[in-house]
Amino acid sequence: MKPALGGLAYQAFYQRILSSSSYTQAQVTCFASSAFCLVLGIPSVLIGAVAASTDWNATSYGLPTPYERDQAGSILPIALQYLTPPYVSVIGIGAVAAAVMSSMDSALLSSASLFSSNIYKNIIRKQASDREMQWVIRISVVVVGLAGTALTFLDSSVLVFWLVGVDMSYTIMFPQLVCILFFKVSNGYGAIVGFIMGVVMRVLSGEPLIGLPPAIQFPGCRLDKEGKLTQYFPFRTAIMLISLMSILLFSWLASIIFNKGLLPEKWDTFNIKLTQRATAKVADVKRTNSNKEEPSVAKQLLDTTSC
Repeated sequence: MKPALGGLAYQAFYQRILSSSSYTQAQVTCFASSAFCLVLGIPSVLIGAVAASTDWNATSYGLPTPYERDQAGSILPIALQYLTPPYVSVIGIGAVAAAVMSSMDSALLSSASLFSSNIYKNIIRKQASDREMQWVIRISVVVVGLAGTALTFLDSSVLVFWLVGVDMSYTIMFPQLVCILFFKVSNGYGAIVGFIMGVVMRVLSGEPLIGLPPAIQFPGCRLDKEGKLTQYFPFRTAIMLISLMSILLFSWLASIIFNKGLLPEKWDTFNIKLTQRATAKVADVKRTNSNKEEPSVAKQLLDTTSC
């Protein structure tokens, strides 16, 4: 559930969907990609099963095994290098490199777009020209690329950072996405509280992949076979639900506080009252238009109906 729901909040996903020429194409792309995700997961399972059952002492890799050397995250290139002919190894590693470069391109573009549009243009410098935004995007791409390259030196596998990224997307970003799409009561105050709640609880829950010990011990937290304190409770889903509830609760409280005049309107940084007035006005216009259209539609039906 974590990769499935966490992936819905990825910027790269919406880059593909929003580039579709029609709603139908976007829907077909979503359903087709979900089916292909299940199918394309089969080769990974087979490669892992083959590597787990291989007698590595009979290969030039030797003993100890990749798992004992803490190289399980690099099992694909190891299997291609030591368990396949040279031409298969070259083609396979080339395909992996092409996929990684494609994913890196999407990540760079989405990160640069988010910073330049959402932060620089909307917060730091609202009067920025198009030429200035081009330079901001170029610099952002370079900075994000250097930061990503530097992160690869902190661990033996990039897979760790991908797993941590999906984890943070599921526990922090997914509740924000659900609230803004399906709950009209959501506002900026609730989003900030939910974000802080999700980040704090996720950090305090620990992460064994990066060596972060848990400060909050959920039910079932105990030592694993390697002597590490591990959370066996579905704490990620619990944090996601807590963040979701926090967004809705504090959004509702903020709406009550400013609509009832308990705090002066000048303190309303996110302009809740103005937004709600605009939303109500749009709803009234739609309701009025629908009421005007109903008699005309009924008249057309009567005119085109014969006994």
